[in-house]
Amino acid sequence: MSVVRVSVSVDEQQLDQFPQVVEEVKQAGMKVEQQLKDIGVITGSIDSEKLKTLRKVKGVAHIEETRQFQIAPPDRDIQ
Repeated sequence: MSVVRVSVSVDEQQLDQFPQVVEEVKQAGMKVEQQLKDIGVITGSIDSEKLKTLRKVKGVAHIEETRQFQIAPPDRDIQ
């Protein structure tokens, strides 16, 4: 099991039900970090094995895994 960071797009037809969609993605196992109602996006993390369950939530239009990167601290030599 690995935890992945995701951005969930809420279906335009379900934007008026945004708080309910947030609750349902939480019940599906997503740890919600941000609720961006104005643009219809929910961000957070979820166990990769629960992505199938998350995709089945009514109102979820699209799920995108967030990529992470890290740069060296400013005091490190250039590589």
